[in-house]
Amino acid sequence: MKKINKVLGLVLVLMMVTGCFGTTAFAATVNDDQTITLKIIHTNDTHSRYSYSAKNNTIGYAKLKTIINQESPDLVVDAGDIFHGQSFATIETGGSIAELMAAVGFDAIAPGNHDFNYGSARLLELGTMANTKILGNNVTYSESGNPFFSDDYLIKDIVVDGEVIRIGVFGLISPDIYSDTAPANVAGLTFGTRESVLATAQQSVAALEAQDCDVIVALTHIGDSDNGTLMRSDVIAQGAPGIDVIIDGHTHDVENREVNGTLIVQTGCYSSAVGAVEITLKKVVALAARLEAPEAENWEVAPTEAIPAEETAADEAITAELLEPEMTEEEIPAEAGGDENVSGETDVEAIQALGEKSAIEPTPEIQTDATEVSYTVVSKTETLTTVAQATDELIPADPTVAALTAAIEAREDPIKKQVVGNTPVKLGGATEDIWQDVRLGELNLGRALSDSYRFVTGAEIAVENAGGIRAQIPAGEITKGQVIDVLPFGNYLVTKQVTGADIKKMLETSIEIGVNNQIAKDKNDNSWPGNSGSYLQWSGITATYDLTRPAGQRVYSAKVGGVDLDPNRTYTIACNNYLATSSDYPGLQAAAIINEYSACDEAFINYLQTAGSDRFMAAINTPNVTAGTAPQPVPNPQPGQPGQKQSANNPRTGYGQWGWGLVLGR
Repeated sequence: MKKINKVLGLVLVLMMVTGCFGTTAFAATVNDDQTITLKIIHTNDTHSRYSYSAKNNTIGYAKLKTIINQESPDLVVDAGDIFHGQSFATIETGGSIAELMAAVGFDAIAPGNHDFNYGSARLLELGTMANTKILGNNVTYSESGNPFFSDDYLIKDIVVDGEVIRIGVFGLISPDIYSDTAPANVAGLTFGTRESVLATAQQSVAALEAQDCDVIVALTHIGDSDNGTLMRSDVIAQGAPGIDVIIDGHTHDVENREVNGTLIVQTGCYSSAVGAVEITLKKVVALAARLEAPEAENWEVAPTEAIPAEETAADEAITAELLEPEMTEEEIPAEAGGDENVSGETDVEAIQALGEKSAIEPTPEIQTDATEVSYTVVSKTETLTTVAQATDELIPADPTVAALTAAIEAREDPIKKQVVGNTPVKLGGATEDIWQDVRLGELNLGRALSDSYRFVTGAEIAVENAGGIRAQIPAGEITKGQVIDVLPFGNYLVTKQVTGADIKKMLETSIEIGVNNQIAKDKNDNSWPGNSGSYLQWSGITATYDLTRPAGQRVYSAKVGGVDLDPNRTYTIACNNYLATSSDYPGLQAAAIINEYSACDEAFINYLQTAGSDRFMAAINTPNVTAGTAPQPVPNPQPGQPGQKQSANNPRTGYGQWGWGLVLGR
């Protein structure tokens, strides 16, 4: 229940000191049966999965609209990573998804890191197209410090039986975004630090409380990573009390837990589920009062006279007796008595002074013909609607959104269905989870992509980071749409010159990232490293490493063009523009760009159409970086003692390798 407001507190004090207190006038009436339930429908990390598919485990927007129609929620929100990820979205730089969102009807969204993939200016356009508010309170312009998004908050009033329940929503995105999108996409923007993001959350809660919000929702693209380095949403719950619900995203988890009185929820990813939060509130009704002073000309000043001490004591006793049942000490507003001391207690002397003043001033008339209503949250629950539950019988597709989806597909089909190549085998990993497979080892798809970068640029070596590969390609014809699904980021190729020593360091770093990725997979506890996507797929180099050796010393053989890697020589390397700036590879990051080339997807299509079948098959079938066992070092040969017979098979003398002539110096 909210505290009694300042005006009501002042009236109460005045009544106590003037003898006008009435127990029924200010009684708070609370009916335990009068509870109200609000519902929030939410999604996150759909990555442009837009249609229903039981096979692909996606619900899609047409069925989401039906869920909304069936549930009649009070708020519909998404926690980010919406506009990017599939060719359906990237062909129109997110516009197709924005159209569907507008048709579904979202009140607000949080920006995800991948929502910046078309550039920050395009994200603002997409928000307008989607007819929704983008809430990212910690995103500001680097130079001015001004907010990047136009809306600080969403405040929505819900009318229930003539009364208003106010919901306040603010948004946050992880400050760790800098490693999750190309730097050019967020140029000129800052996302703060973990400390500043927490401070922003605290300020947002205070601002919404000042707006008399009954329910406060944080829409965050932060997640619950367990790798020990990235910011987590439960830090917000712990450090910014007053948030009723955090609707979360980013880590692709199913969250449903309460931390410090805050419910934290997340639906997973790829439109695999739709979340519904139910918030139950209890109505708190209190009589409100107003003061009406008599006309000034009717004021009469009563003569003063001494009051016996025993009468004063008796009056104070009556005042205390009246006060105790109605208000606790902490609920007596300090403003009513003038000042509040450090401990928060009411200044009694100020109240007595107010009483003395009332002896010479006319008594106000107190009107109690109005009520004040507030609401307090008593419970919060989360339920999920999964793909298995979204059958056509239970949740049919909304016809309007389904028709719009079909129209968008029709206008994109001529582009997506262009056949650009063919593969006799599946290009991808051993499982259907390309996100994991490409982070754990070298794939035929990774080799083919990297080889296409060498083919287009003429570089000696090429690499593609695991995080840049987002889909697999089944055996058979390869379409342009499939290529875009694999490489949806719109990255372009660059070449740089780096030393052989830096190439060796890149190999070692990538191997170490792969080892840590495998540990995270085996633990199955969401502890994937923040740089898991920096694992590399190679072309133009063959290398062998031994995992029994210490980190940084595992590579024992590396060749470029069949020749040993020379640590002092400079090599030309091709990679995408995102990887070129990665702090995981300082040598590559520091090197100047020599040339810029076409987009990665265009390079791969060019390769499929012109490089020839022999080169393509060699790339997909020939491993580049493999595990092995390092050979044991051979001790230096020792000369025999005078007169000692040497054995041709003696490994210590090396007779078989060096011969007597070398040993004797002839």
